[in-house]
Amino acid sequence: MKKIVLALAMAGACMPVAAQAQDGDYGYEDERPAPASVEKSGIRFEGRVFYERIGDPEDDIIYELGDAVGFGGEIGYDIAAGDNLVVGPYFTYDVSTVESCDIDLCLSSDGFWAAGVHIGLTTGDSGLVFGKLGYSQQSLTLEGSYYDPVLDQTFTLDETEKGGGYNFAFGYEHGFGENAYGRLEVGISENYDLYGFDFQRSNIGAAFGVRF
Repeated sequence: MKKIVLALAMAGACMPVAAQAQDGDYGYEDERPAPASVEKSGIRFEGRVFYERIGDPEDDIIYELGDAVGFGGEIGYDIAAGDNLVVGPYFTYDVSTVESCDIDLCLSSDGFWAAGVHIGLTTGDSGLVFGKLGYSQQSLTLEGSYYDPVLDQTFTLDETEKGGGYNFAFGYEHGFGENAYGRLEVGISENYDLYGFDFQRSNIGAAFGVRF
């Protein structure tokens, strides 16, 4: 009888220890690292600087508006759609100094914006390979004066025309610390029927942003 009582007492003493060990195991499971995509999710803000070229590369005529440095910004919100995948909307607005003049009449870029879907695939602990596809709109301003020899008159113009199209870009992002990141990006867009031309905009640039 004493042996049975002793065995039961020892078993009872061991049960809390086993329970604590199991609780510890579950606690360990709860402390597993979050998927890499979670670190790249949330709202983000970034400033951009880039080099761009705007022109109409048709087969029979090539009209180059010009190339120059520009700058802008982007806001986006990414959702973790898998262990290594993020998806979300983005909005970009850019301005540049592209301009083409003929005597006193100048055609210049007056702003560009794009909105669409941003998709990213995490690489390593801090990297992200991303692509963007969306709708874009380019604004061009025609400003200045020109002389019409047929009518023997000088006309003064100050007008802006807008044309819509598509925007596509891809690049690489690298994170710094908990919230900051840097990006390298290559993009192309085409916006139709601007003063009779379909202007293609190609650019390459860098960005710095923060994510929350």
